[in-house]
Amino acid sequence: MLDFHIPALGCVLASFILAYLAWIRPKKDIVALSTPIYSFIFFIVPTDFSTGVLLQVLYAVSLTLLLVRLKYRFGRPGNAALLGKELGGSLKTYVEETRDALSGTSHEVAHNAALVFVRFAEGNYEDAAQSAKTALFGEKAGDQVSPLMRAFGIIREHSTLLDTSQPRPLTYLTFSEKDSPLLAKPRLPVHDPETEFYAALDNALLLVFSAAWNASEPDRPHLLACQAFAQKLFT
Repeated sequence: MLDFHIPALGCVLASFILAYLAWIRPKKDIVALSTPIYSFIFFIVPTDFSTGVLLQVLYAVSLTLLLVRLKYRFGRPGNAALLGKELGGSLKTYVEETRDALSGTSHEVAHNAALVFVRFAEGNYEDAAQSAKTALFGEKAGDQVSPLMRAFGIIREHSTLLDTSQPRPLTYLTFSEKDSPLLAKPRLPVHDPETEFYAALDNALLLVFSAAWNASEPDRPHLLACQAFAQKLFT
């Protein structure tokens, strides 16, 4: 005969796992975080009613629904908790290689760069476009357009298109040939509008990430939380 205490223990453990998944996300889900408390009340504290199989099934279904809600409403885990407190892989190499070239970036522009990257990584394209617009005004100096300024313009264009669900335009912003040494992805030898369009976005996002990381140390925890997104841009 099945011992109902074993499934009950599983409900308790599942509650703690769900709470952990909620905790490591940048946006906290209070409901998911509080599930261990309810599991303790339902299955640990002695009561007048029996914690039978029906209660366990209903509780398991509730945890499943909360997990789905956590995934789609509160996004991916904060990768600072998963990947540690330092950059790694291709991202670390790229940030180090571009450090000197971006050393002249002001703290204000670097902070805006962090906002642009984080908002875009979160899928908040309207705010990403607005932050990129703000950064463009802060980066303007003289008549020359810097690679970083070009990156802000590219991200602003893509964010606006994504926010309004518009298709790729026939003409779009991209980097110039002289920007190539700062780009993580090399320019294609053969012109392919579709690939070039998205490669420009990847390069722009990585460039603003590097500028933010190298010139705005207070923003590094936020950038670390988006490290997995940044790493995927290299593929």
